[in-house]
Amino acid sequence: MSNYFKQMLQEICKDCNIKYKYLSKDWALMLEKDGKTRFISGYKFDLNSHAIGLIADDKYALYDVLKEKNIPVIKHEIVYKKTNKSDYAIGCNDYEYVKDYFIKNNKHIVIKPNDGTCGHNVFNVTDISEIDSVLDRLFINNFSISICPFYDIKHEYRAIMLDGECKLLYKKYLPIVIGDGKKTLRQLLLEFNHDYFINKLEDLKYDRVLEKNEKFQYNWKFNLSQGSTAKKFEDEILSKRIITIAKKVCKEINLGFGSVDIIETSDNELFVLEVNSGVMIENYIRLNPDEYEDIKNIYKNAIDKLFDL
Repeated sequence: MSNYFKQMLQEICKDCNIKYKYLSKDWALMLEKDGKTRFISGYKFDLNSHAIGLIADDKYALYDVLKEKNIPVIKHEIVYKKTNKSDYAIGCNDYEYVKDYFIKNNKHIVIKPNDGTCGHNVFNVTDISEIDSVLDRLFINNFSISICPFYDIKHEYRAIMLDGECKLLYKKYLPIVIGDGKKTLRQLLLEFNHDYFINKLEDLKYDRVLEKNEKFQYNWKFNLSQGSTAKKFEDEILSKRIITIAKKVCKEINLGFGSVDIIETSDNELFVLEVNSGVMIENYIRLNPDEYEDIKNIYKNAIDKLFDL
């Protein structure tokens, strides 16, 4: 558990006279009040069924469920190891299957662990010759792999949902900087996200001064743990569209507390990217420390639901 998260939970427990104890190397938190015992495991609150938690953590399963419920969601297919000869794996347990998929999807796909998080080991593939090595690498530590077409994502949003209502909607910003002809790439990136880049720009290439209006993109992924930033999103019209989709997700899969990530493509379409059954807002708080109390109140409301306070 992160420091901010632990601090918030401790403050909430103190304010609400809830007895708490960290167990399992701080991974599990046991809460007790009025003869009731409740648990938080990692960032997961006991407000979702175990089945939905597993489905949300499985990219292909989530895609299949949301597609069945007519919710706009980015397409995913699943890939198994060549050695997996089970009936369910037949047809999607060889590398030629992935290469055919690559060709059918404009020779541009994304390959990632089926249950991965935080953008780790996500590969943007535009060369068919890379596929074998990417799959070999991922199958070292993963039972299954997810593949999807590359979407031209303009913006990405996250809706924090509790009991079918949106408690926070924020927009993520890619680590892109524009040169002014004076500042180095290092200076520009530090201005963009100081806490993230402070120890990542030792390479001499960051000494280069960007020409005026020259654009540099550090990363293609929107993950806050990889350099992107985020701000609360309050555009009334678009927010309504995003929240409508997030509410439908919660209703259709009975998600009590979680986050729904939604992308906006270059042609202004909205698709669910993923659903998280654990609510981790650590990186957002670091970027927006003035919202500490607002975020803590979201967690307090979730704990209230645990005890029906």
